[in-house]
Amino acid sequence: MINYYELVVNNPAYFKQFSCKDVLFLNYDCPVQVKKAAKWSEHNYIYYVLKGKKTLHTPDQSITLRKGSIAFIKKGACIVEQHFDEAFCIVVFIMPDSFIHSFLKEYAPGKKAGPDHTPPIIPVYDDHMINGFYQSILPYFVSSEKLPEEIIELKFKELLLYILRNPANEALHTHLLNIREQPVTPIKQIMETNFAYNLGLEAYARMSNRSVSSFKRDFQSVYKTTPGRWLIDKKLAHAKKLLMQSNDTIANIAFESGFENTTHFCRLFKQKTGNTPMEYRKRIVERVFLTA
Repeated sequence: MINYYELVVNNPAYFKQFSCKDVLFLNYDCPVQVKKAAKWSEHNYIYYVLKGKKTLHTPDQSITLRKGSIAFIKKGACIVEQHFDEAFCIVVFIMPDSFIHSFLKEYAPGKKAGPDHTPPIIPVYDDHMINGFYQSILPYFVSSEKLPEEIIELKFKELLLYILRNPANEALHTHLLNIREQPVTPIKQIMETNFAYNLGLEAYARMSNRSVSSFKRDFQSVYKTTPGRWLIDKKLAHAKKLLMQSNDTIANIAFESGFENTTHFCRLFKQKTGNTPMEYRKRIVERVFLTA
């Protein structure tokens, strides 16, 4: 019997992407080893880790995914930290809100959404059914045959059905139901979880299912200011928090606060506070020392 797991994870040449209706994408990948990088997606996706480990960071959450881990990552951005013990290989199911809408309309038409307090990265609790499902798709990545779109779509539905049948995944179920009930994602939900990244307005608009002009108009209605001004203030507030609470380098703080580069960060920081980041940190340390 062919061991498809060993065949796939030990041969990066098997990297493939299957697509369906230009909206569903199924990937197998062993990414290039980069220590840290900020990445964003306008779509939700589900990771299944075949090999290695990777840590995903958001401003309020860090989660390490290892072999066998499954996680639902909401559309948006995060900092990806690669570990170099071994290659990191994953199967990724990428799905837009529109697919989740249609899926729940078909399979959970009467179920109502409750309050959604889920973090940007939602761990998925697996069982033998889900593990068996992932084993069933590995042959697709070594086959020379073209996979019919109907099979790809069925596999997406099958995965969601396996996940949602497990009561331990109720939080994810609630989040999916909230997606169904919101044709456009609330501006606050997108901005408060994705401000700390170097993203343009088009990215924020796409994540919230809006045009750029609609995004600007709705943003102004919610925050009573422009996206540019709000983002600078929010990033600087986050950078101040990191300067106070960590001994991280100024370069890393600039990166983790979403600034284009360290020079840009230092210039804006001094312009807004009257101090360089190092001077600000020194003042905070001295103030703590004097009040101790």
